[in-house]
Amino acid sequence: MKLLSQIVATVLVAYLTLALGVKVNTHQTSEDEDFQEIIKKHVKRIVSTKFGEVFDCVDIYQQPTLHHPLLKNHLLQMKPSSHPKGFHFKSSSSANTTESVLPMVACPVGTVPILQKTNKVGHIPLWSNSLAAGGEIAGIKTEGDIYGARVTLNIYEPVKGHGDFSSQVLTLMHGEDGPLEAIAVGSMVSQTFGDNFARFHIIWLGNNHKSCMDFHCQGFVQTVPHIGVGARISPVSTYNGKQVDLQLMLLQDPKKHWWLFYDTKPIGYWPNLYFTKLRVKANIVEFGGLVNGPTIHQDPPQMGSGHFTAEGNGKAAYARDVKIVDSSYKVVDLNFDKSFAYSTKPPCYTVDSFDHNSDGAHVYYGGPGGCHPSVR
Repeated sequence: MKLLSQIVATVLVAYLTLALGVKVNTHQTSEDEDFQEIIKKHVKRIVSTKFGEVFDCVDIYQQPTLHHPLLKNHLLQMKPSSHPKGFHFKSSSSANTTESVLPMVACPVGTVPILQKTNKVGHIPLWSNSLAAGGEIAGIKTEGDIYGARVTLNIYEPVKGHGDFSSQVLTLMHGEDGPLEAIAVGSMVSQTFGDNFARFHIIWLGNNHKSCMDFHCQGFVQTVPHIGVGARISPVSTYNGKQVDLQLMLLQDPKKHWWLFYDTKPIGYWPNLYFTKLRVKANIVEFGGLVNGPTIHQDPPQMGSGHFTAEGNGKAAYARDVKIVDSSYKVVDLNFDKSFAYSTKPPCYTVDSFDHNSDGAHVYYGGPGGCHPSVR
């Protein structure tokens, strides 16, 4: 439990370090004891998933974030105050593609599920800052005045070494004029969580300069009783077989809260009081893969499907249906003058077929890793 009180969200730190070339302060004070006391006092039911994960169903009005001093007078918002024009996802027309199911939890209405911390499930260690240096990214990066972003990712479970992780995420940030603020959402695979399964995680860096994951510190307000943050995503994509999509969106509503959507369904939000620059807008968004861990410099881990992008549809990981929300509060295509596909280590991880159609931009990304550490 001591480790859990000092979480370092390495995924987000690595993204910020690589994408912006800056250092992020990840020091955090202990909050875990307060969290556990709040949860213990307000848990209404304890439930298990079919995968054996255990969740506390906590009174929605008493979830830990709402006990933060900043939110003393905060009125719980159950849905965004409005939606942008063009707010929808188009289901894939491919017979070989199906939509992923986010972790479902049978908590009763009026509660939200919070994953119990154990040594096997949901355990997040204290990763040193040195692990944030040298991670690798492949995918799409776009810049501008951004008030939301959406993406469809096909989810894989690449084989991992102990302590490594491979993630497929949507990350938005504000990276100008002082300390950074950012939000990342998506899938992560790491034996550090006790297995090799893809798990749904949320990560953020607010104006308190602390990087946080899931419910390990106050910040995210969940509004639905059936989505389990930190739990296993199933099914996942199969190489040269069925592809499984995860449709995600981050959206700033007119009240300046940042909402997380699965497909077009709201899961919850980060109240605007947690941000300064992101309270106004984001100016960078990335879509794709990130790998990191102790073997990154000796035997880099797999990203995406674990196969190069030249293998194409059904075999490579992709980000598709990529669009942003602009200043007129419309879902629009990327500005290709300010957008590009890239890899920080092309011999290990490639990008291919960066283009767009009526549904948005798309790209293949990823690779098997395992290349010589000195190759760039």
